[in-house]
Parts: sequence; structure tokens; C-alpha cells
Amino acid sequence: MGFGVLEPKAEGHVPGTVYIYDENQSQGSPNTALLKHGTGKYSHIVLAPQPSDDPNDPLNWPKTEKNLILAILAFGAIICGSGPGAILQAGVLPVSQSLGVSLTKITLLAGYVLLSAGAFGIFVSGLARKFGKRPLYIFCSLMAVIGCIVGECATTYPTLVAARIIQGFGVGAYESLIVASIGDLYFVHERGPRVALVMFLLATISNGVLVIAGPITANLGWHYNFHILMPFVGLQLLLTIFFVPETTYVRKKIYEIDETGSDQNLEALGQDEERHRHAEEKMAKTTSQQEEAVSRTITQVTIPPKRKTYVQRLAIFNGVFVHDSLLKMILAPLAILLNVGASYNVLVSGICLACWLHICCTLDWSVIAFALMGVVAKPQLLWMVKRNGGVYEPEFQLLGIAVGGLTSVAGMVGFGYTAQGFKSIYVICFCWGLMMFGLCIIAISTSAYALDAFRQHSTELFIMNMLFKNFFYYGLTNYIVDWLMTQGPAKMFNVIAGITAGCVLTTIPMYVYGKRYRRYWAHHNLIKILRLETDLTGTEAAE
Repeated sequence: MGFGVLEPKAEGHVPGTVYIYDENQSQGSPNTALLKHGTGKYSHIVLAPQPSDDPNDPLNWPKTEKNLILAILAFGAIICGSGPGAILQAGVLPVSQSLGVSLTKITLLAGYVLLSAGAFGIFVSGLARKFGKRPLYIFCSLMAVIGCIVGECATTYPTLVAARIIQGFGVGAYESLIVASIGDLYFVHERGPRVALVMFLLATISNGVLVIAGPITANLGWHYNFHILMPFVGLQLLLTIFFVPETTYVRKKIYEIDETGSDQNLEALGQDEERHRHAEEKMAKTTSQQEEAVSRTITQVTIPPKRKTYVQRLAIFNGVFVHDSLLKMILAPLAILLNVGASYNVLVSGICLACWLHICCTLDWSVIAFALMGVVAKPQLLWMVKRNGGVYEPEFQLLGIAVGGLTSVAGMVGFGYTAQGFKSIYVICFCWGLMMFGLCIIAISTSAYALDAFRQHSTELFIMNMLFKNFFYYGLTNYIVDWLMTQGPAKMFNVIAGITAGCVLTTIPMYVYGKRYRRYWAHHNLIKILRLETDLTGTEAAE
């Protein structure tokens, strides 16, 4: 039992649990000493998943290429994901006067973005599983461009509604697939700061958009929000087409040591790596006359294919990754809620993010939370792994919620009472920032946990996260203003604080019993039992 995480009663590997800290490789775990390790200051870290010998495996791509891909996707999260929904919110009155409609109708425009994103999200999951993520990223970027063009030309309310719905289609992939793409590109020990970055951009950057869009609307008119956004979405579309290749990759299960890392699999993989090393050393020492014979020896091990050319990597479609009906894959995100860990993530992060977006977060405190989780959390996590005998448990990611829960609840209660009595503006701002600081940590921690604990279902899980958050947020827009006006900020924020505290408290059983549940789900996977999931080779996933 490591740091309070209970071990399963039955023996055997638990998906998500992985041995990654091998401080002395020559004296490390006998089953990991021969596996591939990191480089430099991470040379003692066992890479999980283990990269294959295929240069087309995203785990083998140069770090600069991976970071460029993530930077473009993060740019898309800003321009196509969180930005469009907020560009008109700072100018509700001018837009209302320009189109001759009520303020309520203009306020609902942001809700239409969320509704269309949520409705399309369920199809994003199935299409991404079947055809890969690249086509969805390109399609959503294209929808962002088209929506922006329609918004530029909008002179009537129905046209503006159409623009917002189209922009919502552009949100789908960038709200739900980026975290899964991080799982495609990076090893377990590299994901934390990058997940923190993506969650920060998706949840807080809209506040910065409000600050920019307000003066634009006041000085130039609301159409200029679309005019100024247009070159950015156009640039992001081009960058996605030319520099974001497909990251979905069919890797043999034996390399997925975080999912199938049994002692037998680790030993077999280690022996395979050793055979490759001996074959390569033999090739290096051989004379030109012996090269053909040695080549045959290496062929018996494996012949890794060549890296695709740049032009080949530009292909929008890269084949079918799952040979199964699209309907089954569309239903799979709904079925993922049968997984208690997935439901926990959807509920906790969805409610917190919806409240976060509705209240409109403070950018500075969110930056502090991002810095804390991106810079401080990683060394702390590696320290825990070292103290746990080199074994990483996804539940370690949940410890940050203790800080997030205390600060967010305290901030909500404090903000409600100080706003009710019109206390010092400095105290009000401090409580507001404290609340957002905590909510940011909760969102980052739950997302990092979900990615590592249930990476196999990460696409479906984050699709449902987006769908629940968007629909819940839209539901709040229908009554939260009336609630605030009739009950006052103190009562309203006390209720929200209570709901948040209740969600946070569910983390305790999830942390303590999470490993046992992960093993139970691995042997009683209801998605597989219902035959809604196939493995990436198109055959029914075996137990």
C-alpha cells in the first residue's frame, strides 16, 4: 500500500500502475532493467508506454516535433476552443441594440456554442476512434474559419445564431481530444505539466478574451471581433494541416506497460529489447561481407519500417484504426459512465469547470494554479514514486485536490459573504481569486488522473467530460441570474460551495480504493461486455 492507496486482494498487474523509477538501472527491478529509459536527468525513469522500434510511433518522434504539435493544438484550444464562445459576451448591449433583439437572446448566443459543441462531441469520439484524430482537428479548424466568416457577414440574429452554432462545431475536437493526444505523444512522467497547460487554456483563456473583446466592441463595433479573429483561425487551420500529423498509433499491447505490465510481459519485452541491442552491436562490428547474413539475423527479430515522408504525413486520412460500426463507437462515450472512475472525473471536473466558466475566472490566480501544478507537482509526484519503490499510481495525481478543495470552498463562501455586504473590493477580489485557484487545481488533477488511470478510454472519457460540462453550463444560464437576484450572493455561493465540497469529498474513496477498482474494471469491463469497444486492430478486445 503506497501512501494510502489500497492494494487489490488478488495478485496481478493493474492497468495504470507502472514501475517507472529505476534509480540504478543495473540493479533495478529485474523485469525493467532491460527496458528503455529516459535520457539526461530522467535516465532513471522507465519509459511508459515503451516506445516500439517503429519510427512512425509518436513516442519516437523528436521532442521538438512533439512540442510543436502540442503548441499548435494549444493554439487551437485558444482560437477554436475557448476563445469564440466569449468574443461577444463583453458587448451584449451593443449587439442587442444593433440587431434589435433582447439581451436574453444575445446572452444565449454563448450557450449555442456550447450546445453545438456538446452535440457534435459524441460524434467526434466515434470518428476519432475509427479514423484518427487528425481529420477531426482539421475539420474543427475549418468549422472555426467558416463560423468566423459567417459572423463577419451577420446582419440579422438568425445569421449570428448560425455563426455561433458553426463555431461550436469547431470547439469539439479542441475541448475533448487534446488531452488524449498528450497520451499519444508523451510518456507518463512527461504528461503532468502539459495536461495542466491544456486545462489552463481551455478554462481560463476566455477571461482574457473578454478583456480584449470589450474595447474592440466599444471602439470598433462587434463585427470587428470576428474580423480580428479571422486571420488567427486561418493561420491555425494552415498550421494544423501542415504540421499536425496523425498521433493515433497501433502499438502492440506488450509495449503498453502501463496497461499490460505483468511480470511476464515485462520480461518478454526486456528480452526483445536485449535481442535488438545484440543484433545492432553485431551489425556495427561486422565487415561488409557479413552484412547480408547479419541482416537476416535482424530480420528474424523485426524490420522496423521507415519513417513516413513529410508528404505522406500530410495525408488527412491514415486508414481505419477500428474495424467496427460507427454506431457502436458513438455509443461508447455514453457507456463510459458505467465506469465509476470515469463518472467521478466527469462529475467533479464538469461541475467545477461549469461553475468556473459561469463565474468568469480571474486570469492571474489561474496562472498561479497552472504554475503550481505544472512546475511543483511533477517533482512532488516523482518523490512519491521513489518513496513507493519506483511504482507510479495514477491516484497520486488526486492529492492536489485536497488543496484545490479547501481553497475553492473557502473562496466561494468568502466571496458570497463579502459580495453580499459590499465589503472591501480587495477582499472580494482575493476570495474570488482563491476560488478560481482551487477550481483550476481540481480540474487539472482530475484530468491528469483520468488520463493515466483509464488511458485506453481517454477519448470517450474527455468527450463525456466536455458534453456534461457544456450542457450543465447551458442549463445554469437559464436560472442562475434569477437565483442570484432572488437569493443574493451569500446563499447562492454557499450552495455552490456545498456542492463543490460534496464533489471533492468523493475523491477520498476514489483515492483509497481507486487501484482496487481499476483492477476490477480490467476484469469486468462493461464496455467490452456490452461489445461496444474493439481493440485498435479491429478484433474484439480480449480480457
